[in-house]
Amino acid sequence: MGTNKSVLLPPDQVQLICSETGFTPKQLRRLYIRFQELAKRNPTGGYLTREDFLDIREVALNPLGERLVDVIVQDYGDANKINFRQFANVLARFRRGKATTDLNTKEKKLLFLFSMYDRNHDSKIDRNELLGILKLMVGGNIHDEQIATIADHTIGELDADGDLTITFEEFCETLSRIDVDEKMSMKFLN
Repeated sequence: MGTNKSVLLPPDQVQLICSETGFTPKQLRRLYIRFQELAKRNPTGGYLTREDFLDIREVALNPLGERLVDVIVQDYGDANKINFRQFANVLARFRRGKATTDLNTKEKKLLFLFSMYDRNHDSKIDRNELLGILKLMVGGNIHDEQIATIADHTIGELDADGDLTITFEEFCETLSRIDVDEKMSMKFLN
């Protein structure tokens, strides 16, 4: 009875978020229900925190899960919280298929991926940022010297302008032969 009330969005919000994201009203309702399930520890249920995301089993098990959560909450939220509209806008970047809104273009997907590396937001991936993500990916399986060699080699290969960093343009050039829509998309049920 009372649970149905908590899973409804006002019609004007549904229309606005659907137009921004390209989600159907049915897809948006599903996302809203999931959002509310994740936000259960917050008194109003109106936002998610870093901890809420880290409670998702798949995120917690992913070696890059904490970095992913940091990007979502810090870059797309407000005051380390993310509301439903922000949540839907982030997820819209990963919709499969032809871009129907500005959010799920190839460039937006690549910018999201780039921001996983560029955590100081200077629009470049430097050696320390690359080392950080490599350590997250390999854990303790490779010695620090080997990771440093991989980072130096990667920067050497990708750094076209010789500034010892990887710019967004250099990053995109490297990924130009990859089907970004296929690799960075999820299917959203209707």
